Amino acid sequence: MDTQLYDTVIVGGGPAGLNGALYLGRSRRRVLLIDSGDARNMAAGVMHNVLTNDGATIADFRARSRAQLAAYDVTFHDDEVVSAEPDGDHVRVTTKESGTFRTRTLLYAAGVRSVLPPVPGLADLWGRTVLECPYCHAWEVRTRSFAVYGGTVPSECLAATLTVWSDSITYLTDRRALPQDERDRLTAAGVPVVTDGVGEVKPHPEGVEVFFEDGRSASYGALFLHLDIEPRVAPLRPWLQAPDLESVQTDERGRTSLPRLYVAGDLGRNMQQAAMAAASGGLAGMAINADLIREDRPGSLPEPPPPMPAR
Repeated sequence: MDTQLYDTVIVGGGPAGLNGALYLGRSRRRVLLIDSGDARNMAAGVMHNVLTNDGATIADFRARSRAQLAAYDVTFHDDEVVSAEPDGDHVRVTTKESGTFRTRTLLYAAGVRSVLPPVPGLADLWGRTVLECPYCHAWEVRTRSFAVYGGTVPSECLAATLTVWSDSITYLTDRRALPQDERDRLTAAGVPVVTDGVGEVKPHPEGVEVFFEDGRSASYGALFLHLDIEPRVAPLRPWLQAPDLESVQTDERGRTSLPRLYVAGDLGRNMQQAAMAAASGGLAGMAINADLIREDRPGSLPEPPPPMPAR
């Protein structure tokens, strides 16, 4: 067991965790960042909508971020956290290979896991011609024809949003019966609907080819879809005792109803975008620093605002 007592252990080395480490490092806090390297956006390879980093590779962004953090008291472990639980006035964090660590606070920024629909071939094209976020990826395939898969998660709003980037959009229901409000929105957006079952997707010189169960196929420049997501909170159980961290977040700075546990990034109440995740990491870093000051010097700072109403 590492005998050091950290001010904060951060779980997750994406934009949220890295920016949290920067704020805390610059606050003269002793920080340990543990990152499994299994980020949700790794399949895309690049990041967008982050000034000075638009189009930067994710690997390069992370490497440059770590290099900048070397100026501060921030330590990195490339490892997987298997459990985190309260231990008196501290939190005990156990990893798969590096051992156990004690910390005064825990910033959990491990993100979420995307769950692809069980369509053969979809996973192989994920992050290349099968995409989710229009703001992240539609510019690169602008003016091409798009398919929007709405067979698992209703995606009519995604289809309407994509009309900014393409005049040719087709909505694939994969035999799911559409409720009238979903159909009405597609009609208002001018998006035609194909109700046939989707059997498989394959690469195509134009982007992606969709094979329907009746034997015919159609090619598109890209296929977009909304995904189900799973919060990556397994190491926090049974401490969490809730389905996710969003449900226990108590303010916009990442505090939770569990003492010493903070959240940032995709697991919290923020849009799942790199710039917004980084901002949430900075807010959580400021909250942690302020709360540690309150603990060390009672009465020196006003108490944080009351918890937000449960959602």
